[in-house]
Amino acid sequence: MSKKRRIVGSVDKLKPELKDTVDQMLLSGESYREIVKYLSDNEESISQSSICRYAKRFLANAEQLRIAQENFRMILTETERYPNLDPAEAILRLASQKVYDAVANLDDENWQSIKANDLIAQATALARAVAYKKGVDMKSKNDEEIALEANQNLLYDVLKKENPKLYAELQQEIARLKQKVKDGG
Repeated sequence: MSKKRRIVGSVDKLKPELKDTVDQMLLSGESYREIVKYLSDNEESISQSSICRYAKRFLANAEQLRIAQENFRMILTETERYPNLDPAEAILRLASQKVYDAVANLDDENWQSIKANDLIAQATALARAVAYKKGVDMKSKNDEEIALEANQNLLYDVLKKENPKLYAELQQEIARLKQKVKDGG
């Protein structure tokens, strides 16, 4: 696997405070000409074309960061809305939605260029990830239920020995609630 070489241009070599100002100027929509003038006023000589090349890289990275932050915010929103939702489940939901959106927005020309095997392989991988997650959740749930039932039985045993009257009342209340659920109310 080859390493991707990091591009270092004229702007990248500026003093950190000047580079930060250039970054802020780009984010605020200043023209390349204004940035070149600013740098010139600060005794740096960089061409407008160098600023343009740097801006393309910088703004593309800034957009990728914005998208990543928005995706993370959506995952957090989902996990806040559904406290029992595992973050992995939220990521799978987001990925599934992105895949659906990408497929739904394909025009006929791009749809024809997609290899069926690739699409099926990616859909299968996503389905496997969801199935694996559900399997892990079920096993966890079963383990939790087993532990809960063991603790419940231990509590009942202690209660039965130490406070038989309270134990009998508890059993009656449980039976009453079960009947209520069974009757649909």
